[in-house]
Amino acid sequence: MALECERMFVSAQSILHVDMDAFFASVEQARRPELRGRPVIVGGPPGTRSVVATASYEARAFGVRTAMPTARAQQLCPQAVFLRGDLAAYAAVHERLVGLFRLFTDRVQVVSIDEAYLDVSGCRRLFGPPRAIACRIQELVYDREGITCSVGIGSGKLLARLASELARPAGLGELTDADVCGRLRELPVRDLLGVGAVTEARLAALGITTVALLQDAALPLLSAAFGSGAYALKQLAFGRSLASPVRSRRRLPKSLGKEVTFDEDTADGDRLRATLLRLVDHAMTRLRAKGLAARTVTLKLRYSTFHTITRRTTLPHATGATQPVYGAAVGLLDHVALDGRLVRLLGVSLGDLHARSFQLTLDDVWKETSLDEAVDRIRARYGTASIGRAGAALVSSALLPARREAG
Repeated sequence: MALECERMFVSAQSILHVDMDAFFASVEQARRPELRGRPVIVGGPPGTRSVVATASYEARAFGVRTAMPTARAQQLCPQAVFLRGDLAAYAAVHERLVGLFRLFTDRVQVVSIDEAYLDVSGCRRLFGPPRAIACRIQELVYDREGITCSVGIGSGKLLARLASELARPAGLGELTDADVCGRLRELPVRDLLGVGAVTEARLAALGITTVALLQDAALPLLSAAFGSGAYALKQLAFGRSLASPVRSRRRLPKSLGKEVTFDEDTADGDRLRATLLRLVDHAMTRLRAKGLAARTVTLKLRYSTFHTITRRTTLPHATGATQPVYGAAVGLLDHVALDGRLVRLLGVSLGDLHARSFQLTLDDVWKETSLDEAVDRIRARYGTASIGRAGAALVSSALLPARREAG
């Protein structure tokens, strides 16, 4: 271990990892001050097949966790306030936060709706040392949005992320290159990003339960258990993973979609079409928020027997408008012969994504997209329920965005 530490170099990089604390729940508490200090759970109502999208720290104190069935969450915390998610509101806050981060540096890598990396290596002269920048970001996030964030500082992305994890909630942490052979060694291996339950169990079988033991482990021993992945695992223990620079330009996602599991299996065609409209509406809202257009539409349908089918079609042109996508999706649905079978899950996925062109044209697609964008702005300001499509009003299922929400 000593030899490895001697080889460590002092990096000139200063990376911040900003992670919003219980983002969805915090936004709801900021919008509704009467909920501050109370356990809040964002997800479908109890008694349904819904799961927890996120829970406030007041609810987490009772053992409520992300992805837990809401029925179980209610058992653990019966006094909790259950809320359906408001995707438009969360997306609007996210966009404002990204704008705030860019006040300090143009090197901002958005990881998800609630976290980002910031490279502030060249910002000392303008804004002071990294810790001063991190403190100012925390102050501005709270002043402007009424929510808190945890910020980690490190010479690379891995150390910055670990530092924010250790500082949560609402804290500020820092891990230096010197900490790699100090504080980092005290952590359990599961705290390393990339070490999941399976890898943790395999390491435990070798007697490796802490970062110190992983740092000290002989590479041949790890190779016998992990093959070619042993070297990467060793690098991870020394904070050398995620070594790529902060990328300010996000890669285009391969696809984007939404699905919902019905409270009760159904073969009602009207309900399926209304649900599909709402799914497409939500997916297209997210698509437009990312400045993207889609050309392929995929329908996913799971029967009560758990048999799943998919159907796909390609549009003549990539679009950011809701109506042509819904038309394609409902066309796929109409060609599925249910034959009396009950449907458990319905989903839609958008693919072949492109950065949307904002050149003005006078065709109907541009008009439809402009109308949709106006609806997006209304929802961002007044909430998702403020305006909607008539057909979608026939269903009331909670449609929450799939995402990582640990903070």
